[in-house]
Amino acid sequence: MVRFGYFASLEEFSPAACLDQVELAEAAGFDSVWVNDHFHPWFDHLADGSSAHGGNCWTWLPAALDRTEDIDVGTGVTAVINRYHPANVAHRLATLAELYPDRVFLGIGTGESLNEVPLGNALPDYGERARRTAEAIRLIRRLFEEEFVDHEGQFWTLDGANLYTGPDEAPPIHVAASGPTSARMAGDLGDGLVTVYEPPERVREELFPAAEAGVEKSARNDSLDDVHRTVHVHCAYAEDEQAALEEIRPWGLTLLDDVWSSDSADPRELQAMGADVSDERLREAFVVTSDPQDLLDVTQTYVDVGFDEVVFQSSSPDQAAFCDVMAEDVLPAFE
Repeated sequence: MVRFGYFASLEEFSPAACLDQVELAEAAGFDSVWVNDHFHPWFDHLADGSSAHGGNCWTWLPAALDRTEDIDVGTGVTAVINRYHPANVAHRLATLAELYPDRVFLGIGTGESLNEVPLGNALPDYGERARRTAEAIRLIRRLFEEEFVDHEGQFWTLDGANLYTGPDEAPPIHVAASGPTSARMAGDLGDGLVTVYEPPERVREELFPAAEAGVEKSARNDSLDDVHRTVHVHCAYAEDEQAALEEIRPWGLTLLDDVWSSDSADPRELQAMGADVSDERLREAFVVTSDPQDLLDVTQTYVDVGFDEVVFQSSSPDQAAFCDVMAEDVLPAFE
């Protein structure tokens, strides 16, 4: 049975608003909550001209877990490049897992400039970031499974590091992948693969085969079925479709290759780069709708591709109305 995730955007909404949304999501029947882990937001201001937000996910996560009862909560996604050491991430995860057993997960990815450059760190090229990420995943698992870990690696060092608190196995680790290298890493080292609104054809022809190649070398996974596959869908629902379009407009910059390759970590500059993204392109990439059938259809599309979980990031003007539509018209169709 397909799982449904809700994305709490600490860039678009305040931490308090995201906590209210998580309660709505659990009441609507969502299975998981994913929260962004960014230092800077992608954009400087929202559609109405008010400021973007920049809440810290690790401060927010325990509040979200405490405000809910059963829903799983984790990062979507954390980049372990320079600003975090893998042991710091493992330490935080272990404490959360001790407080909220079987409800915590880690999404991990190769990061962007907006996480590193503001702290004085240059963003390495993708190849180095991928190697750093793979080494970090292995270290996080070792810290849960072993005692007094020593490690002298290419990027990270441990000297008798020991987690005194937490379970004996790391919470699920989902590896973000928008290309074959990270997809192979997900199949090899991850419990799951997560990708963001990739076309179904590319998923079938490139990402899943790459993940399967990773499974073939994995000591963890026997088949692709052992890798939990998650897709992130960005949407905006409102009875007035134009109102939905306006709310999602700031995210148009994420559709531009130049933004992803940019060294800029200034949300003002990044937002300016996306100022000319057309309404047509927004509608093609995102689910902008006044019809619940469109939300059901996109879910069915990705279930048919082979995803186990569909995560909705809602830029809807009314989050309660979005959750109501999901609870009444979408989730029941997949029970």
